[in-house]
Amino acid sequence: MRIIKVKNPQQGVEVCKKLLYEIASKTSVLFLSGGSTPKTLYEILAKEQKLKAGAVALIDERFIQNQESRIKNYELPKGTNQLMIEQTGLIRYLKKAKTRFYPILENKSFEQTTKDYDETVRYLFNYFPKNIGILGIGVDGHTAGIPAGRIKNQELRIMNATDLVTSFNNFPAEQRERITLTFLGLSKLDQIIVLVFGKDKKKALKLMFQDSSLAEIPSRFLTQPEITNKVTLITDQEG
Repeated sequence: MRIIKVKNPQQGVEVCKKLLYEIASKTSVLFLSGGSTPKTLYEILAKEQKLKAGAVALIDERFIQNQESRIKNYELPKGTNQLMIEQTGLIRYLKKAKTRFYPILENKSFEQTTKDYDETVRYLFNYFPKNIGILGIGVDGHTAGIPAGRIKNQELRIMNATDLVTSFNNFPAEQRERITLTFLGLSKLDQIIVLVFGKDKKKALKLMFQDSSLAEIPSRFLTQPEITNKVTLITDQEG
């Protein structure tokens, strides 16, 4: 694992931005995470309009109830990752650059949306020769939309070895329904950039390097022998 220590989140975003400008191209697909950590990065990418990518997609999404009626009215539900990214101006820039954005929400049921996005991700991995992902880790050790802890009756789904995309309906947060790349899906990324900023992530960073199961601490996926050489960790915290 390549670890880049920075003084603060602002410096970390600058490092990540420059790295993306170096490694992303029209022959690569870029997978984005939601949450507050990468928001500033997306705002800068939208403002500078230098990012090159063949396509952009999502790593995970929050499936908000009653989304169908809202999408029909061209209004994304509040709290979705797609809406956050749209508000940064990045999707507007992608349209200008003629880079296709692949959302997860598509005005269908929870189950059908999950199935369809799995097909989309398979297509993107097959079509583009290079894949890059932006990830963060939660204070509880989760990453992407894969929940931390052994959620009752869901460990088999967490350790899914066949699907590239799965879903959870009891994620331990306000928005409980999540659609996310699985460990298998994440393992197909050629390069993974992980952003970990703020004192509240110090414990989470330590958890990531602890010896425990992936179902218990999903971020430990990033330290696995077959994955770690593809990971660049940018952080302002000591590990």
